[in-house]
Amino acid sequence: MNFNRVAPYFEPLEKIVFRNQMQLCRTAYLSDLPSLTKIAVIGEGDGRFLLEILKQTQCPKVHYIDSSKVMLEMAQSRIRQQLPEALSRVHFYLCDLANDDMPDDQYDLIVTNFFLDVFNEPTLTATVSKIVRSCSKNAIWLYADFQVAGGKLMQLRALAWLKTMYLFFKLVARIQAPTLIDPASLLETHGFQLINQAEFARGLMRAEFRKRV
Repeated sequence: MNFNRVAPYFEPLEKIVFRNQMQLCRTAYLSDLPSLTKIAVIGEGDGRFLLEILKQTQCPKVHYIDSSKVMLEMAQSRIRQQLPEALSRVHFYLCDLANDDMPDDQYDLIVTNFFLDVFNEPTLTATVSKIVRSCSKNAIWLYADFQVAGGKLMQLRALAWLKTMYLFFKLVARIQAPTLIDPASLLETHGFQLINQAEFARGLMRAEFRKRV
């Protein structure tokens, strides 16, 4: 997988298609977070969520983890320009979790926004296991992604959108997944129980606040 080619167009495409719904989904539970000591923001892309979590928390260690060099450079530039005083709190890791291990451990917050949907089932299972091993005992997991839910018409709408998006990203970024795999049962198997959830874009997306118990 390689998102370098699409990286410069990601934000405008997102806003044209979904307006602000994806960002609202990403940031849904930022105000609910407790005091944190180490955060892993995985598959963060161009840094829009990173900027918000740096603004809204004073966590001293925030690890940005992404497999795209261009996305990483865009995120660095965003923080340097808009919140330079927070740069000392961020460590940027060019890391492909399909092949690499997590760069550190004892994270008390994991964030996977629109990230787990790119993997096929075996890689998703292995990647989630890697992330879980890097978590602290009572870690929180913020998850935001697309879903197929609701009544028949809502499900048909979601399936049509997903088919289009997966075809596009298969062509431009060579993503693994042929279709969306809901990771809810996998996260629950690893002890991350659902505390709260919210839907966006008329049910096309959902945000979850999970905690390890």
